[in-house]
Amino acid sequence: MKRPLRFVIGAVSALLLSCLILGAAYMAGMLAGGHMYAFELPIKLTAPFAVLVGVLATICPMPRDSKRSSLVALAAGMALGLVYWYLSKRLFALHFTGLWQGGFLLLDYDLQAIFCWVMAGASAMLIAVVRRPLITVSTAAALSVLAAVLPSPLFNYLTNNQELTVAFATPRSLDASTTSSLRVIIPGAKEFDTEEVAAHVMHVLRASGLQGEFRITNLYRIGTGKKGLQIIVVNSRVDGRSLLPQPDGIDLIYAQTSEGWQKIPPTAGTLSRSVEIWGPGTHKDSLAYFGIADASGVSIMGRIDSN
Repeated sequence: MKRPLRFVIGAVSALLLSCLILGAAYMAGMLAGGHMYAFELPIKLTAPFAVLVGVLATICPMPRDSKRSSLVALAAGMALGLVYWYLSKRLFALHFTGLWQGGFLLLDYDLQAIFCWVMAGASAMLIAVVRRPLITVSTAAALSVLAAVLPSPLFNYLTNNQELTVAFATPRSLDASTTSSLRVIIPGAKEFDTEEVAAHVMHVLRASGLQGEFRITNLYRIGTGKKGLQIIVVNSRVDGRSLLPQPDGIDLIYAQTSEGWQKIPPTAGTLSRSVEIWGPGTHKDSLAYFGIADASGVSIMGRIDSN
């Protein structure tokens, strides 16, 4: 195959495969971490990568033996994907911070980008330089499927990710409903049955042995994977700051007392991530402000109204 044709086939294949891998992960709701930047940033950086794959396909010498040429093409494409991922994240950090560093972008981006470019690079190199259509196409298809489906479960495993529902509750007056002025945030496109979840929260509160009646003021859902529920009962205006560790796939309650936060049940397993809650300062219409960190390190911020 002539070298100029190699360039065109390699570059076009890399571009199309990268877009297909990322698009399939997005459409299937399997982006690592669930945040759009894990899709948008690799897409924006894919065009230069495709050009580099075309250049590599043009200059890379290939053995005459078909098996060896396939291995060389796979190895070269994967190596280019790794190098491009390594350099792109550091150049991105250099552009915004002025520092050559690797920790500027989060793990969900890293996994999505590295799987995309390594698999797309290997597949594009096979298509561009190996003259065995059946094996080439089947291998490229298999690599592309793996690149689309593996980042999300791997991210969930590495970060102990979970589908966490966080509910804030306050004491209820006799004339107030259990969900009056309920604030709900649905991260991304994830929807859930608010009434059903609120009913489950009230059931857990009643079964906990806590005295009094409560109303749910805020309800949130983040993450993917195993299901967990964290209920935070705020009985009065919050002073200072507290970190309330998130449950590890179970139902867990934190109830505000005069001596701090009571954990129910006290022996429940928790994660290293926490819900942070702090005082409202001079805002008289609020009981507290809070931040809920997800597995990517991104936090949802909000407040708990006093009425």
